[in-house]
Amino acid sequence: MNVRVFGISDNSTLIPLPETTLSASWVQDDIHRWIDIEAATPAELEDLLAPFHLRPEVLAACLTPERSERMMSQKTALYMEVPTHLGWDQSEKPYVSFLCLQTTIITIHRDRLHTIEDVIRDLDGDVPLYANNSSALLFYLLVEIGKQTVNAALRVREAAEQLDQACHQDPAALDPQKISTLRRKISHYAAVHDDHAYCAGVLQTVESAAFSFREQSRFFGETLPLSGLAGQIIAGTADRVSSLQRDYDAIVQNRVESRLQFLTILSAVFLPLTLISGLYGMNFNDLPGMGIKSGYLIVIGIMLATAVFTAGYFYIRGWFD
Repeated sequence: MNVRVFGISDNSTLIPLPETTLSASWVQDDIHRWIDIEAATPAELEDLLAPFHLRPEVLAACLTPERSERMMSQKTALYMEVPTHLGWDQSEKPYVSFLCLQTTIITIHRDRLHTIEDVIRDLDGDVPLYANNSSALLFYLLVEIGKQTVNAALRVREAAEQLDQACHQDPAALDPQKISTLRRKISHYAAVHDDHAYCAGVLQTVESAAFSFREQSRFFGETLPLSGLAGQIIAGTADRVSSLQRDYDAIVQNRVESRLQFLTILSAVFLPLTLISGLYGMNFNDLPGMGIKSGYLIVIGIMLATAVFTAGYFYIRGWFD
């Protein structure tokens, strides 16, 4: 388990604090804090959160390793589960649990997340929050997690554009495995974005001691428009990947049609030969040419001439193009 505690300075940046044991007084004092908890077992997490005397349903949601409650708003606590862009190839998708108290934000995640590390690095330097309070930190965290999802979707779009250019240069080089990977990624990012949009919408209805949208509407009111813009980018990327899939399906269809056309021509060429061989395979003694010494060679010549004539006819008609 890794526990980090940060305070918010007067100039709205993060200050690392030495404490690692949480105190019940943190809920009541005027110091705004951020507590980041990484890779804690349910037992460790329960002991760590015990001083805050959380309601049973909130504590149960914090302790459950799997996602259980996307949003839970109470008088003194706000709980959210926000998925991240990571883990597109995993059955259990990573997410961050946000527990918002009056002056304290607690983030809980099971593994190391790049987004959290980026936020700590940025806010530890010259990038300030819009205010020196926990609501401003919550806004920054949510925006950064959403931004990482959009950036991941843009990387998928870039990969799709490269595949599209390669397809125009050499259609046979289009790799269906790469297209499948891009489809899985963008599907995951779209699902993550839907959850982000849901959280952004529900936050605008919350009025409690832990979070008041009315007091923070100037900035949190922008989360839904930002979410809509992110949704358009992700939807555009999904269309580009779908277009690649259609291109690949068209290439496969053309290959199948080409092979079927070849088999059709082959059948048409050999059909007269099959008819001739079938006629001369009958068990009769008075077939034409049976008494001629060179009758066998004559029939073979007729069959070859028929095959050449049929193939030439199809070639002139453009069937071999």
